[in-house]
Parts: sequence; C-alpha cells; structure tokens
Amino acid sequence: MKILVVAATELEVKGLLKEPAETGVPHRLFDVSENSVDVLITGVGAVPTAFCLARFVEDYDFIINVGIAGSYSSNISINQVVVVDWDCFGDYGIDNNGHFISLSEVGLADASSNVNNLSNPWLKKNDIPEYLVKVKGITLGTASGSEQSIGKIKQLWNPDIETMESAAVFYVCLLLNKPFICLRAISNFVELRDKSKWRIKEALDNLNTEVIKFISSRIEII
Repeated sequence: MKILVVAATELEVKGLLKEPAETGVPHRLFDVSENSVDVLITGVGAVPTAFCLARFVEDYDFIINVGIAGSYSSNISINQVVVVDWDCFGDYGIDNNGHFISLSEVGLADASSNVNNLSNPWLKKNDIPEYLVKVKGITLGTASGSEQSIGKIKQLWNPDIETMESAAVFYVCLLLNKPFICLRAISNFVELRDKSKWRIKEALDNLNTEVIKFISSRIEII
C-alpha cells in the first residue's frame, strides 16, 4: 500500500522528515511493513494544494492531510489534534449587498462535489481513536483575524476550526474516489490576530506524533 502525507509547508511535517523536501514533488518518508509512506509539500492555500494533490493522487492508496489550524471552539484546546469530518470553501459565494450567499444556495455548486458541503465518507465506515475528536472545518483564502470577519464566519458556518487547505483535499479526494483523512493540530484560537499567543511548535510536535501513531495503528485496515 502507498500512503501520501500532504502538508502545505515543510514546517508542518518537519518532525517526520529526514531531509528537506522540495515543494510539489513527493518524497519518501519511511516504510512500514510492506507499505510505503511519502510526503507532498503543496504550498499554502487551496489552489496549490488542489493542483499538487491532483497531479499525484492516483499513485496512492490513501491520503493523509496534516497541518495546523485555528479553533473557534472553547471545547477544542490549543495543541489538540482533531479530525476534520466536514469542510467547505467558506468564501466561495456571492456578496449580495453585504449579505453572503453560498454557491449551493444559488445553484452554482455541482451536487456531486458541492464546495460548500464536503464530508468524509471514510470516517463513516472506519473507527478512529475516541480522543481524536471529529470537527467541522472551514477553509478560507484569507485567515480570519478581525472581529468583523470572525463574526461573519461564525454566523454563516459555525465551524469548529479554520484552515487554508483542508477543503481542497476533500474536494480532490471525493472527486477521484480516494480514501483520505485530515488531521489538524490546534495552534491558536481564531480571534484578533496576535501571534504571541500561538503555539505552533507544540501543536506540530503533537501532530507529528499522532501521524506516526495513526499510520502504525491503521496500516492494516486503511
């Protein structure tokens, strides 16, 4: 079996790498039994992620998207690793005189790959450890960092976490019928932007540990 770990930046998988990884090209991470695990660094954002993943996804049996995320929920703590169960492209829509309308609401989203409503069917068929909480995600082109933008997102989508790539992984894998999972570690709360409060290193240490545990424990049934 061939597994591909997908991350936006090298930093997010630095704890797994034996040597620097070039963006846009799969690199071997390690082998487990008769299975190989590669990593693909895509670059930040949904478009680079979709492009890079689409180029190589057919060469792999299972996709693991990893990275950091911001939390909207007080029930999800800093450094916690979560599993994205549902996601959407939260800024794909129409500004109707200050009122946001999603593409699905105006009939511009393909029913088979609705960009405003993406869920992971693999999670419905397979068990994961209980401590890996399933969350509702939102993917944005601009990371939220003001009261105005945060308030709109909460009102429109009420997400648990925010990323800049996860929905792209959902979109590509769903269209190409490829099993996948998105693991995200919480580095900060989504609030007025203040990087002094972020805990990126601690979140990534936990994330890399969980990725290895997940691969080691699930390898026979993925």
